[in-house]
Amino acid sequence: MSPQTTTRVTVYVNGKPRRYYLGLRVRHAIGYRAAWQVEHDQAVVLDGEGDRVDLDGALYDGERLYVRPVD
Repeated sequence: MSPQTTTRVTVYVNGKPRRYYLGLRVRHAIGYRAAWQVEHDQAVVLDGEGDRVDLDGALYDGERLYVRPVD
């Protein structure tokens, strides 16, 4: 396996594919504004199965993340 295939991952954020370097966290994938909303209990991050995801969680290739406002 080449180094390039092991250092980049594709993560789907709200259905849109994005490429990141392995080692970045959920907060990097969703962006500053969304991370701020999560930190201030205005939004949550869910995975593809509907479970909450921590902002400091690791990113995995093919992961699906959804940012949802808190009602």
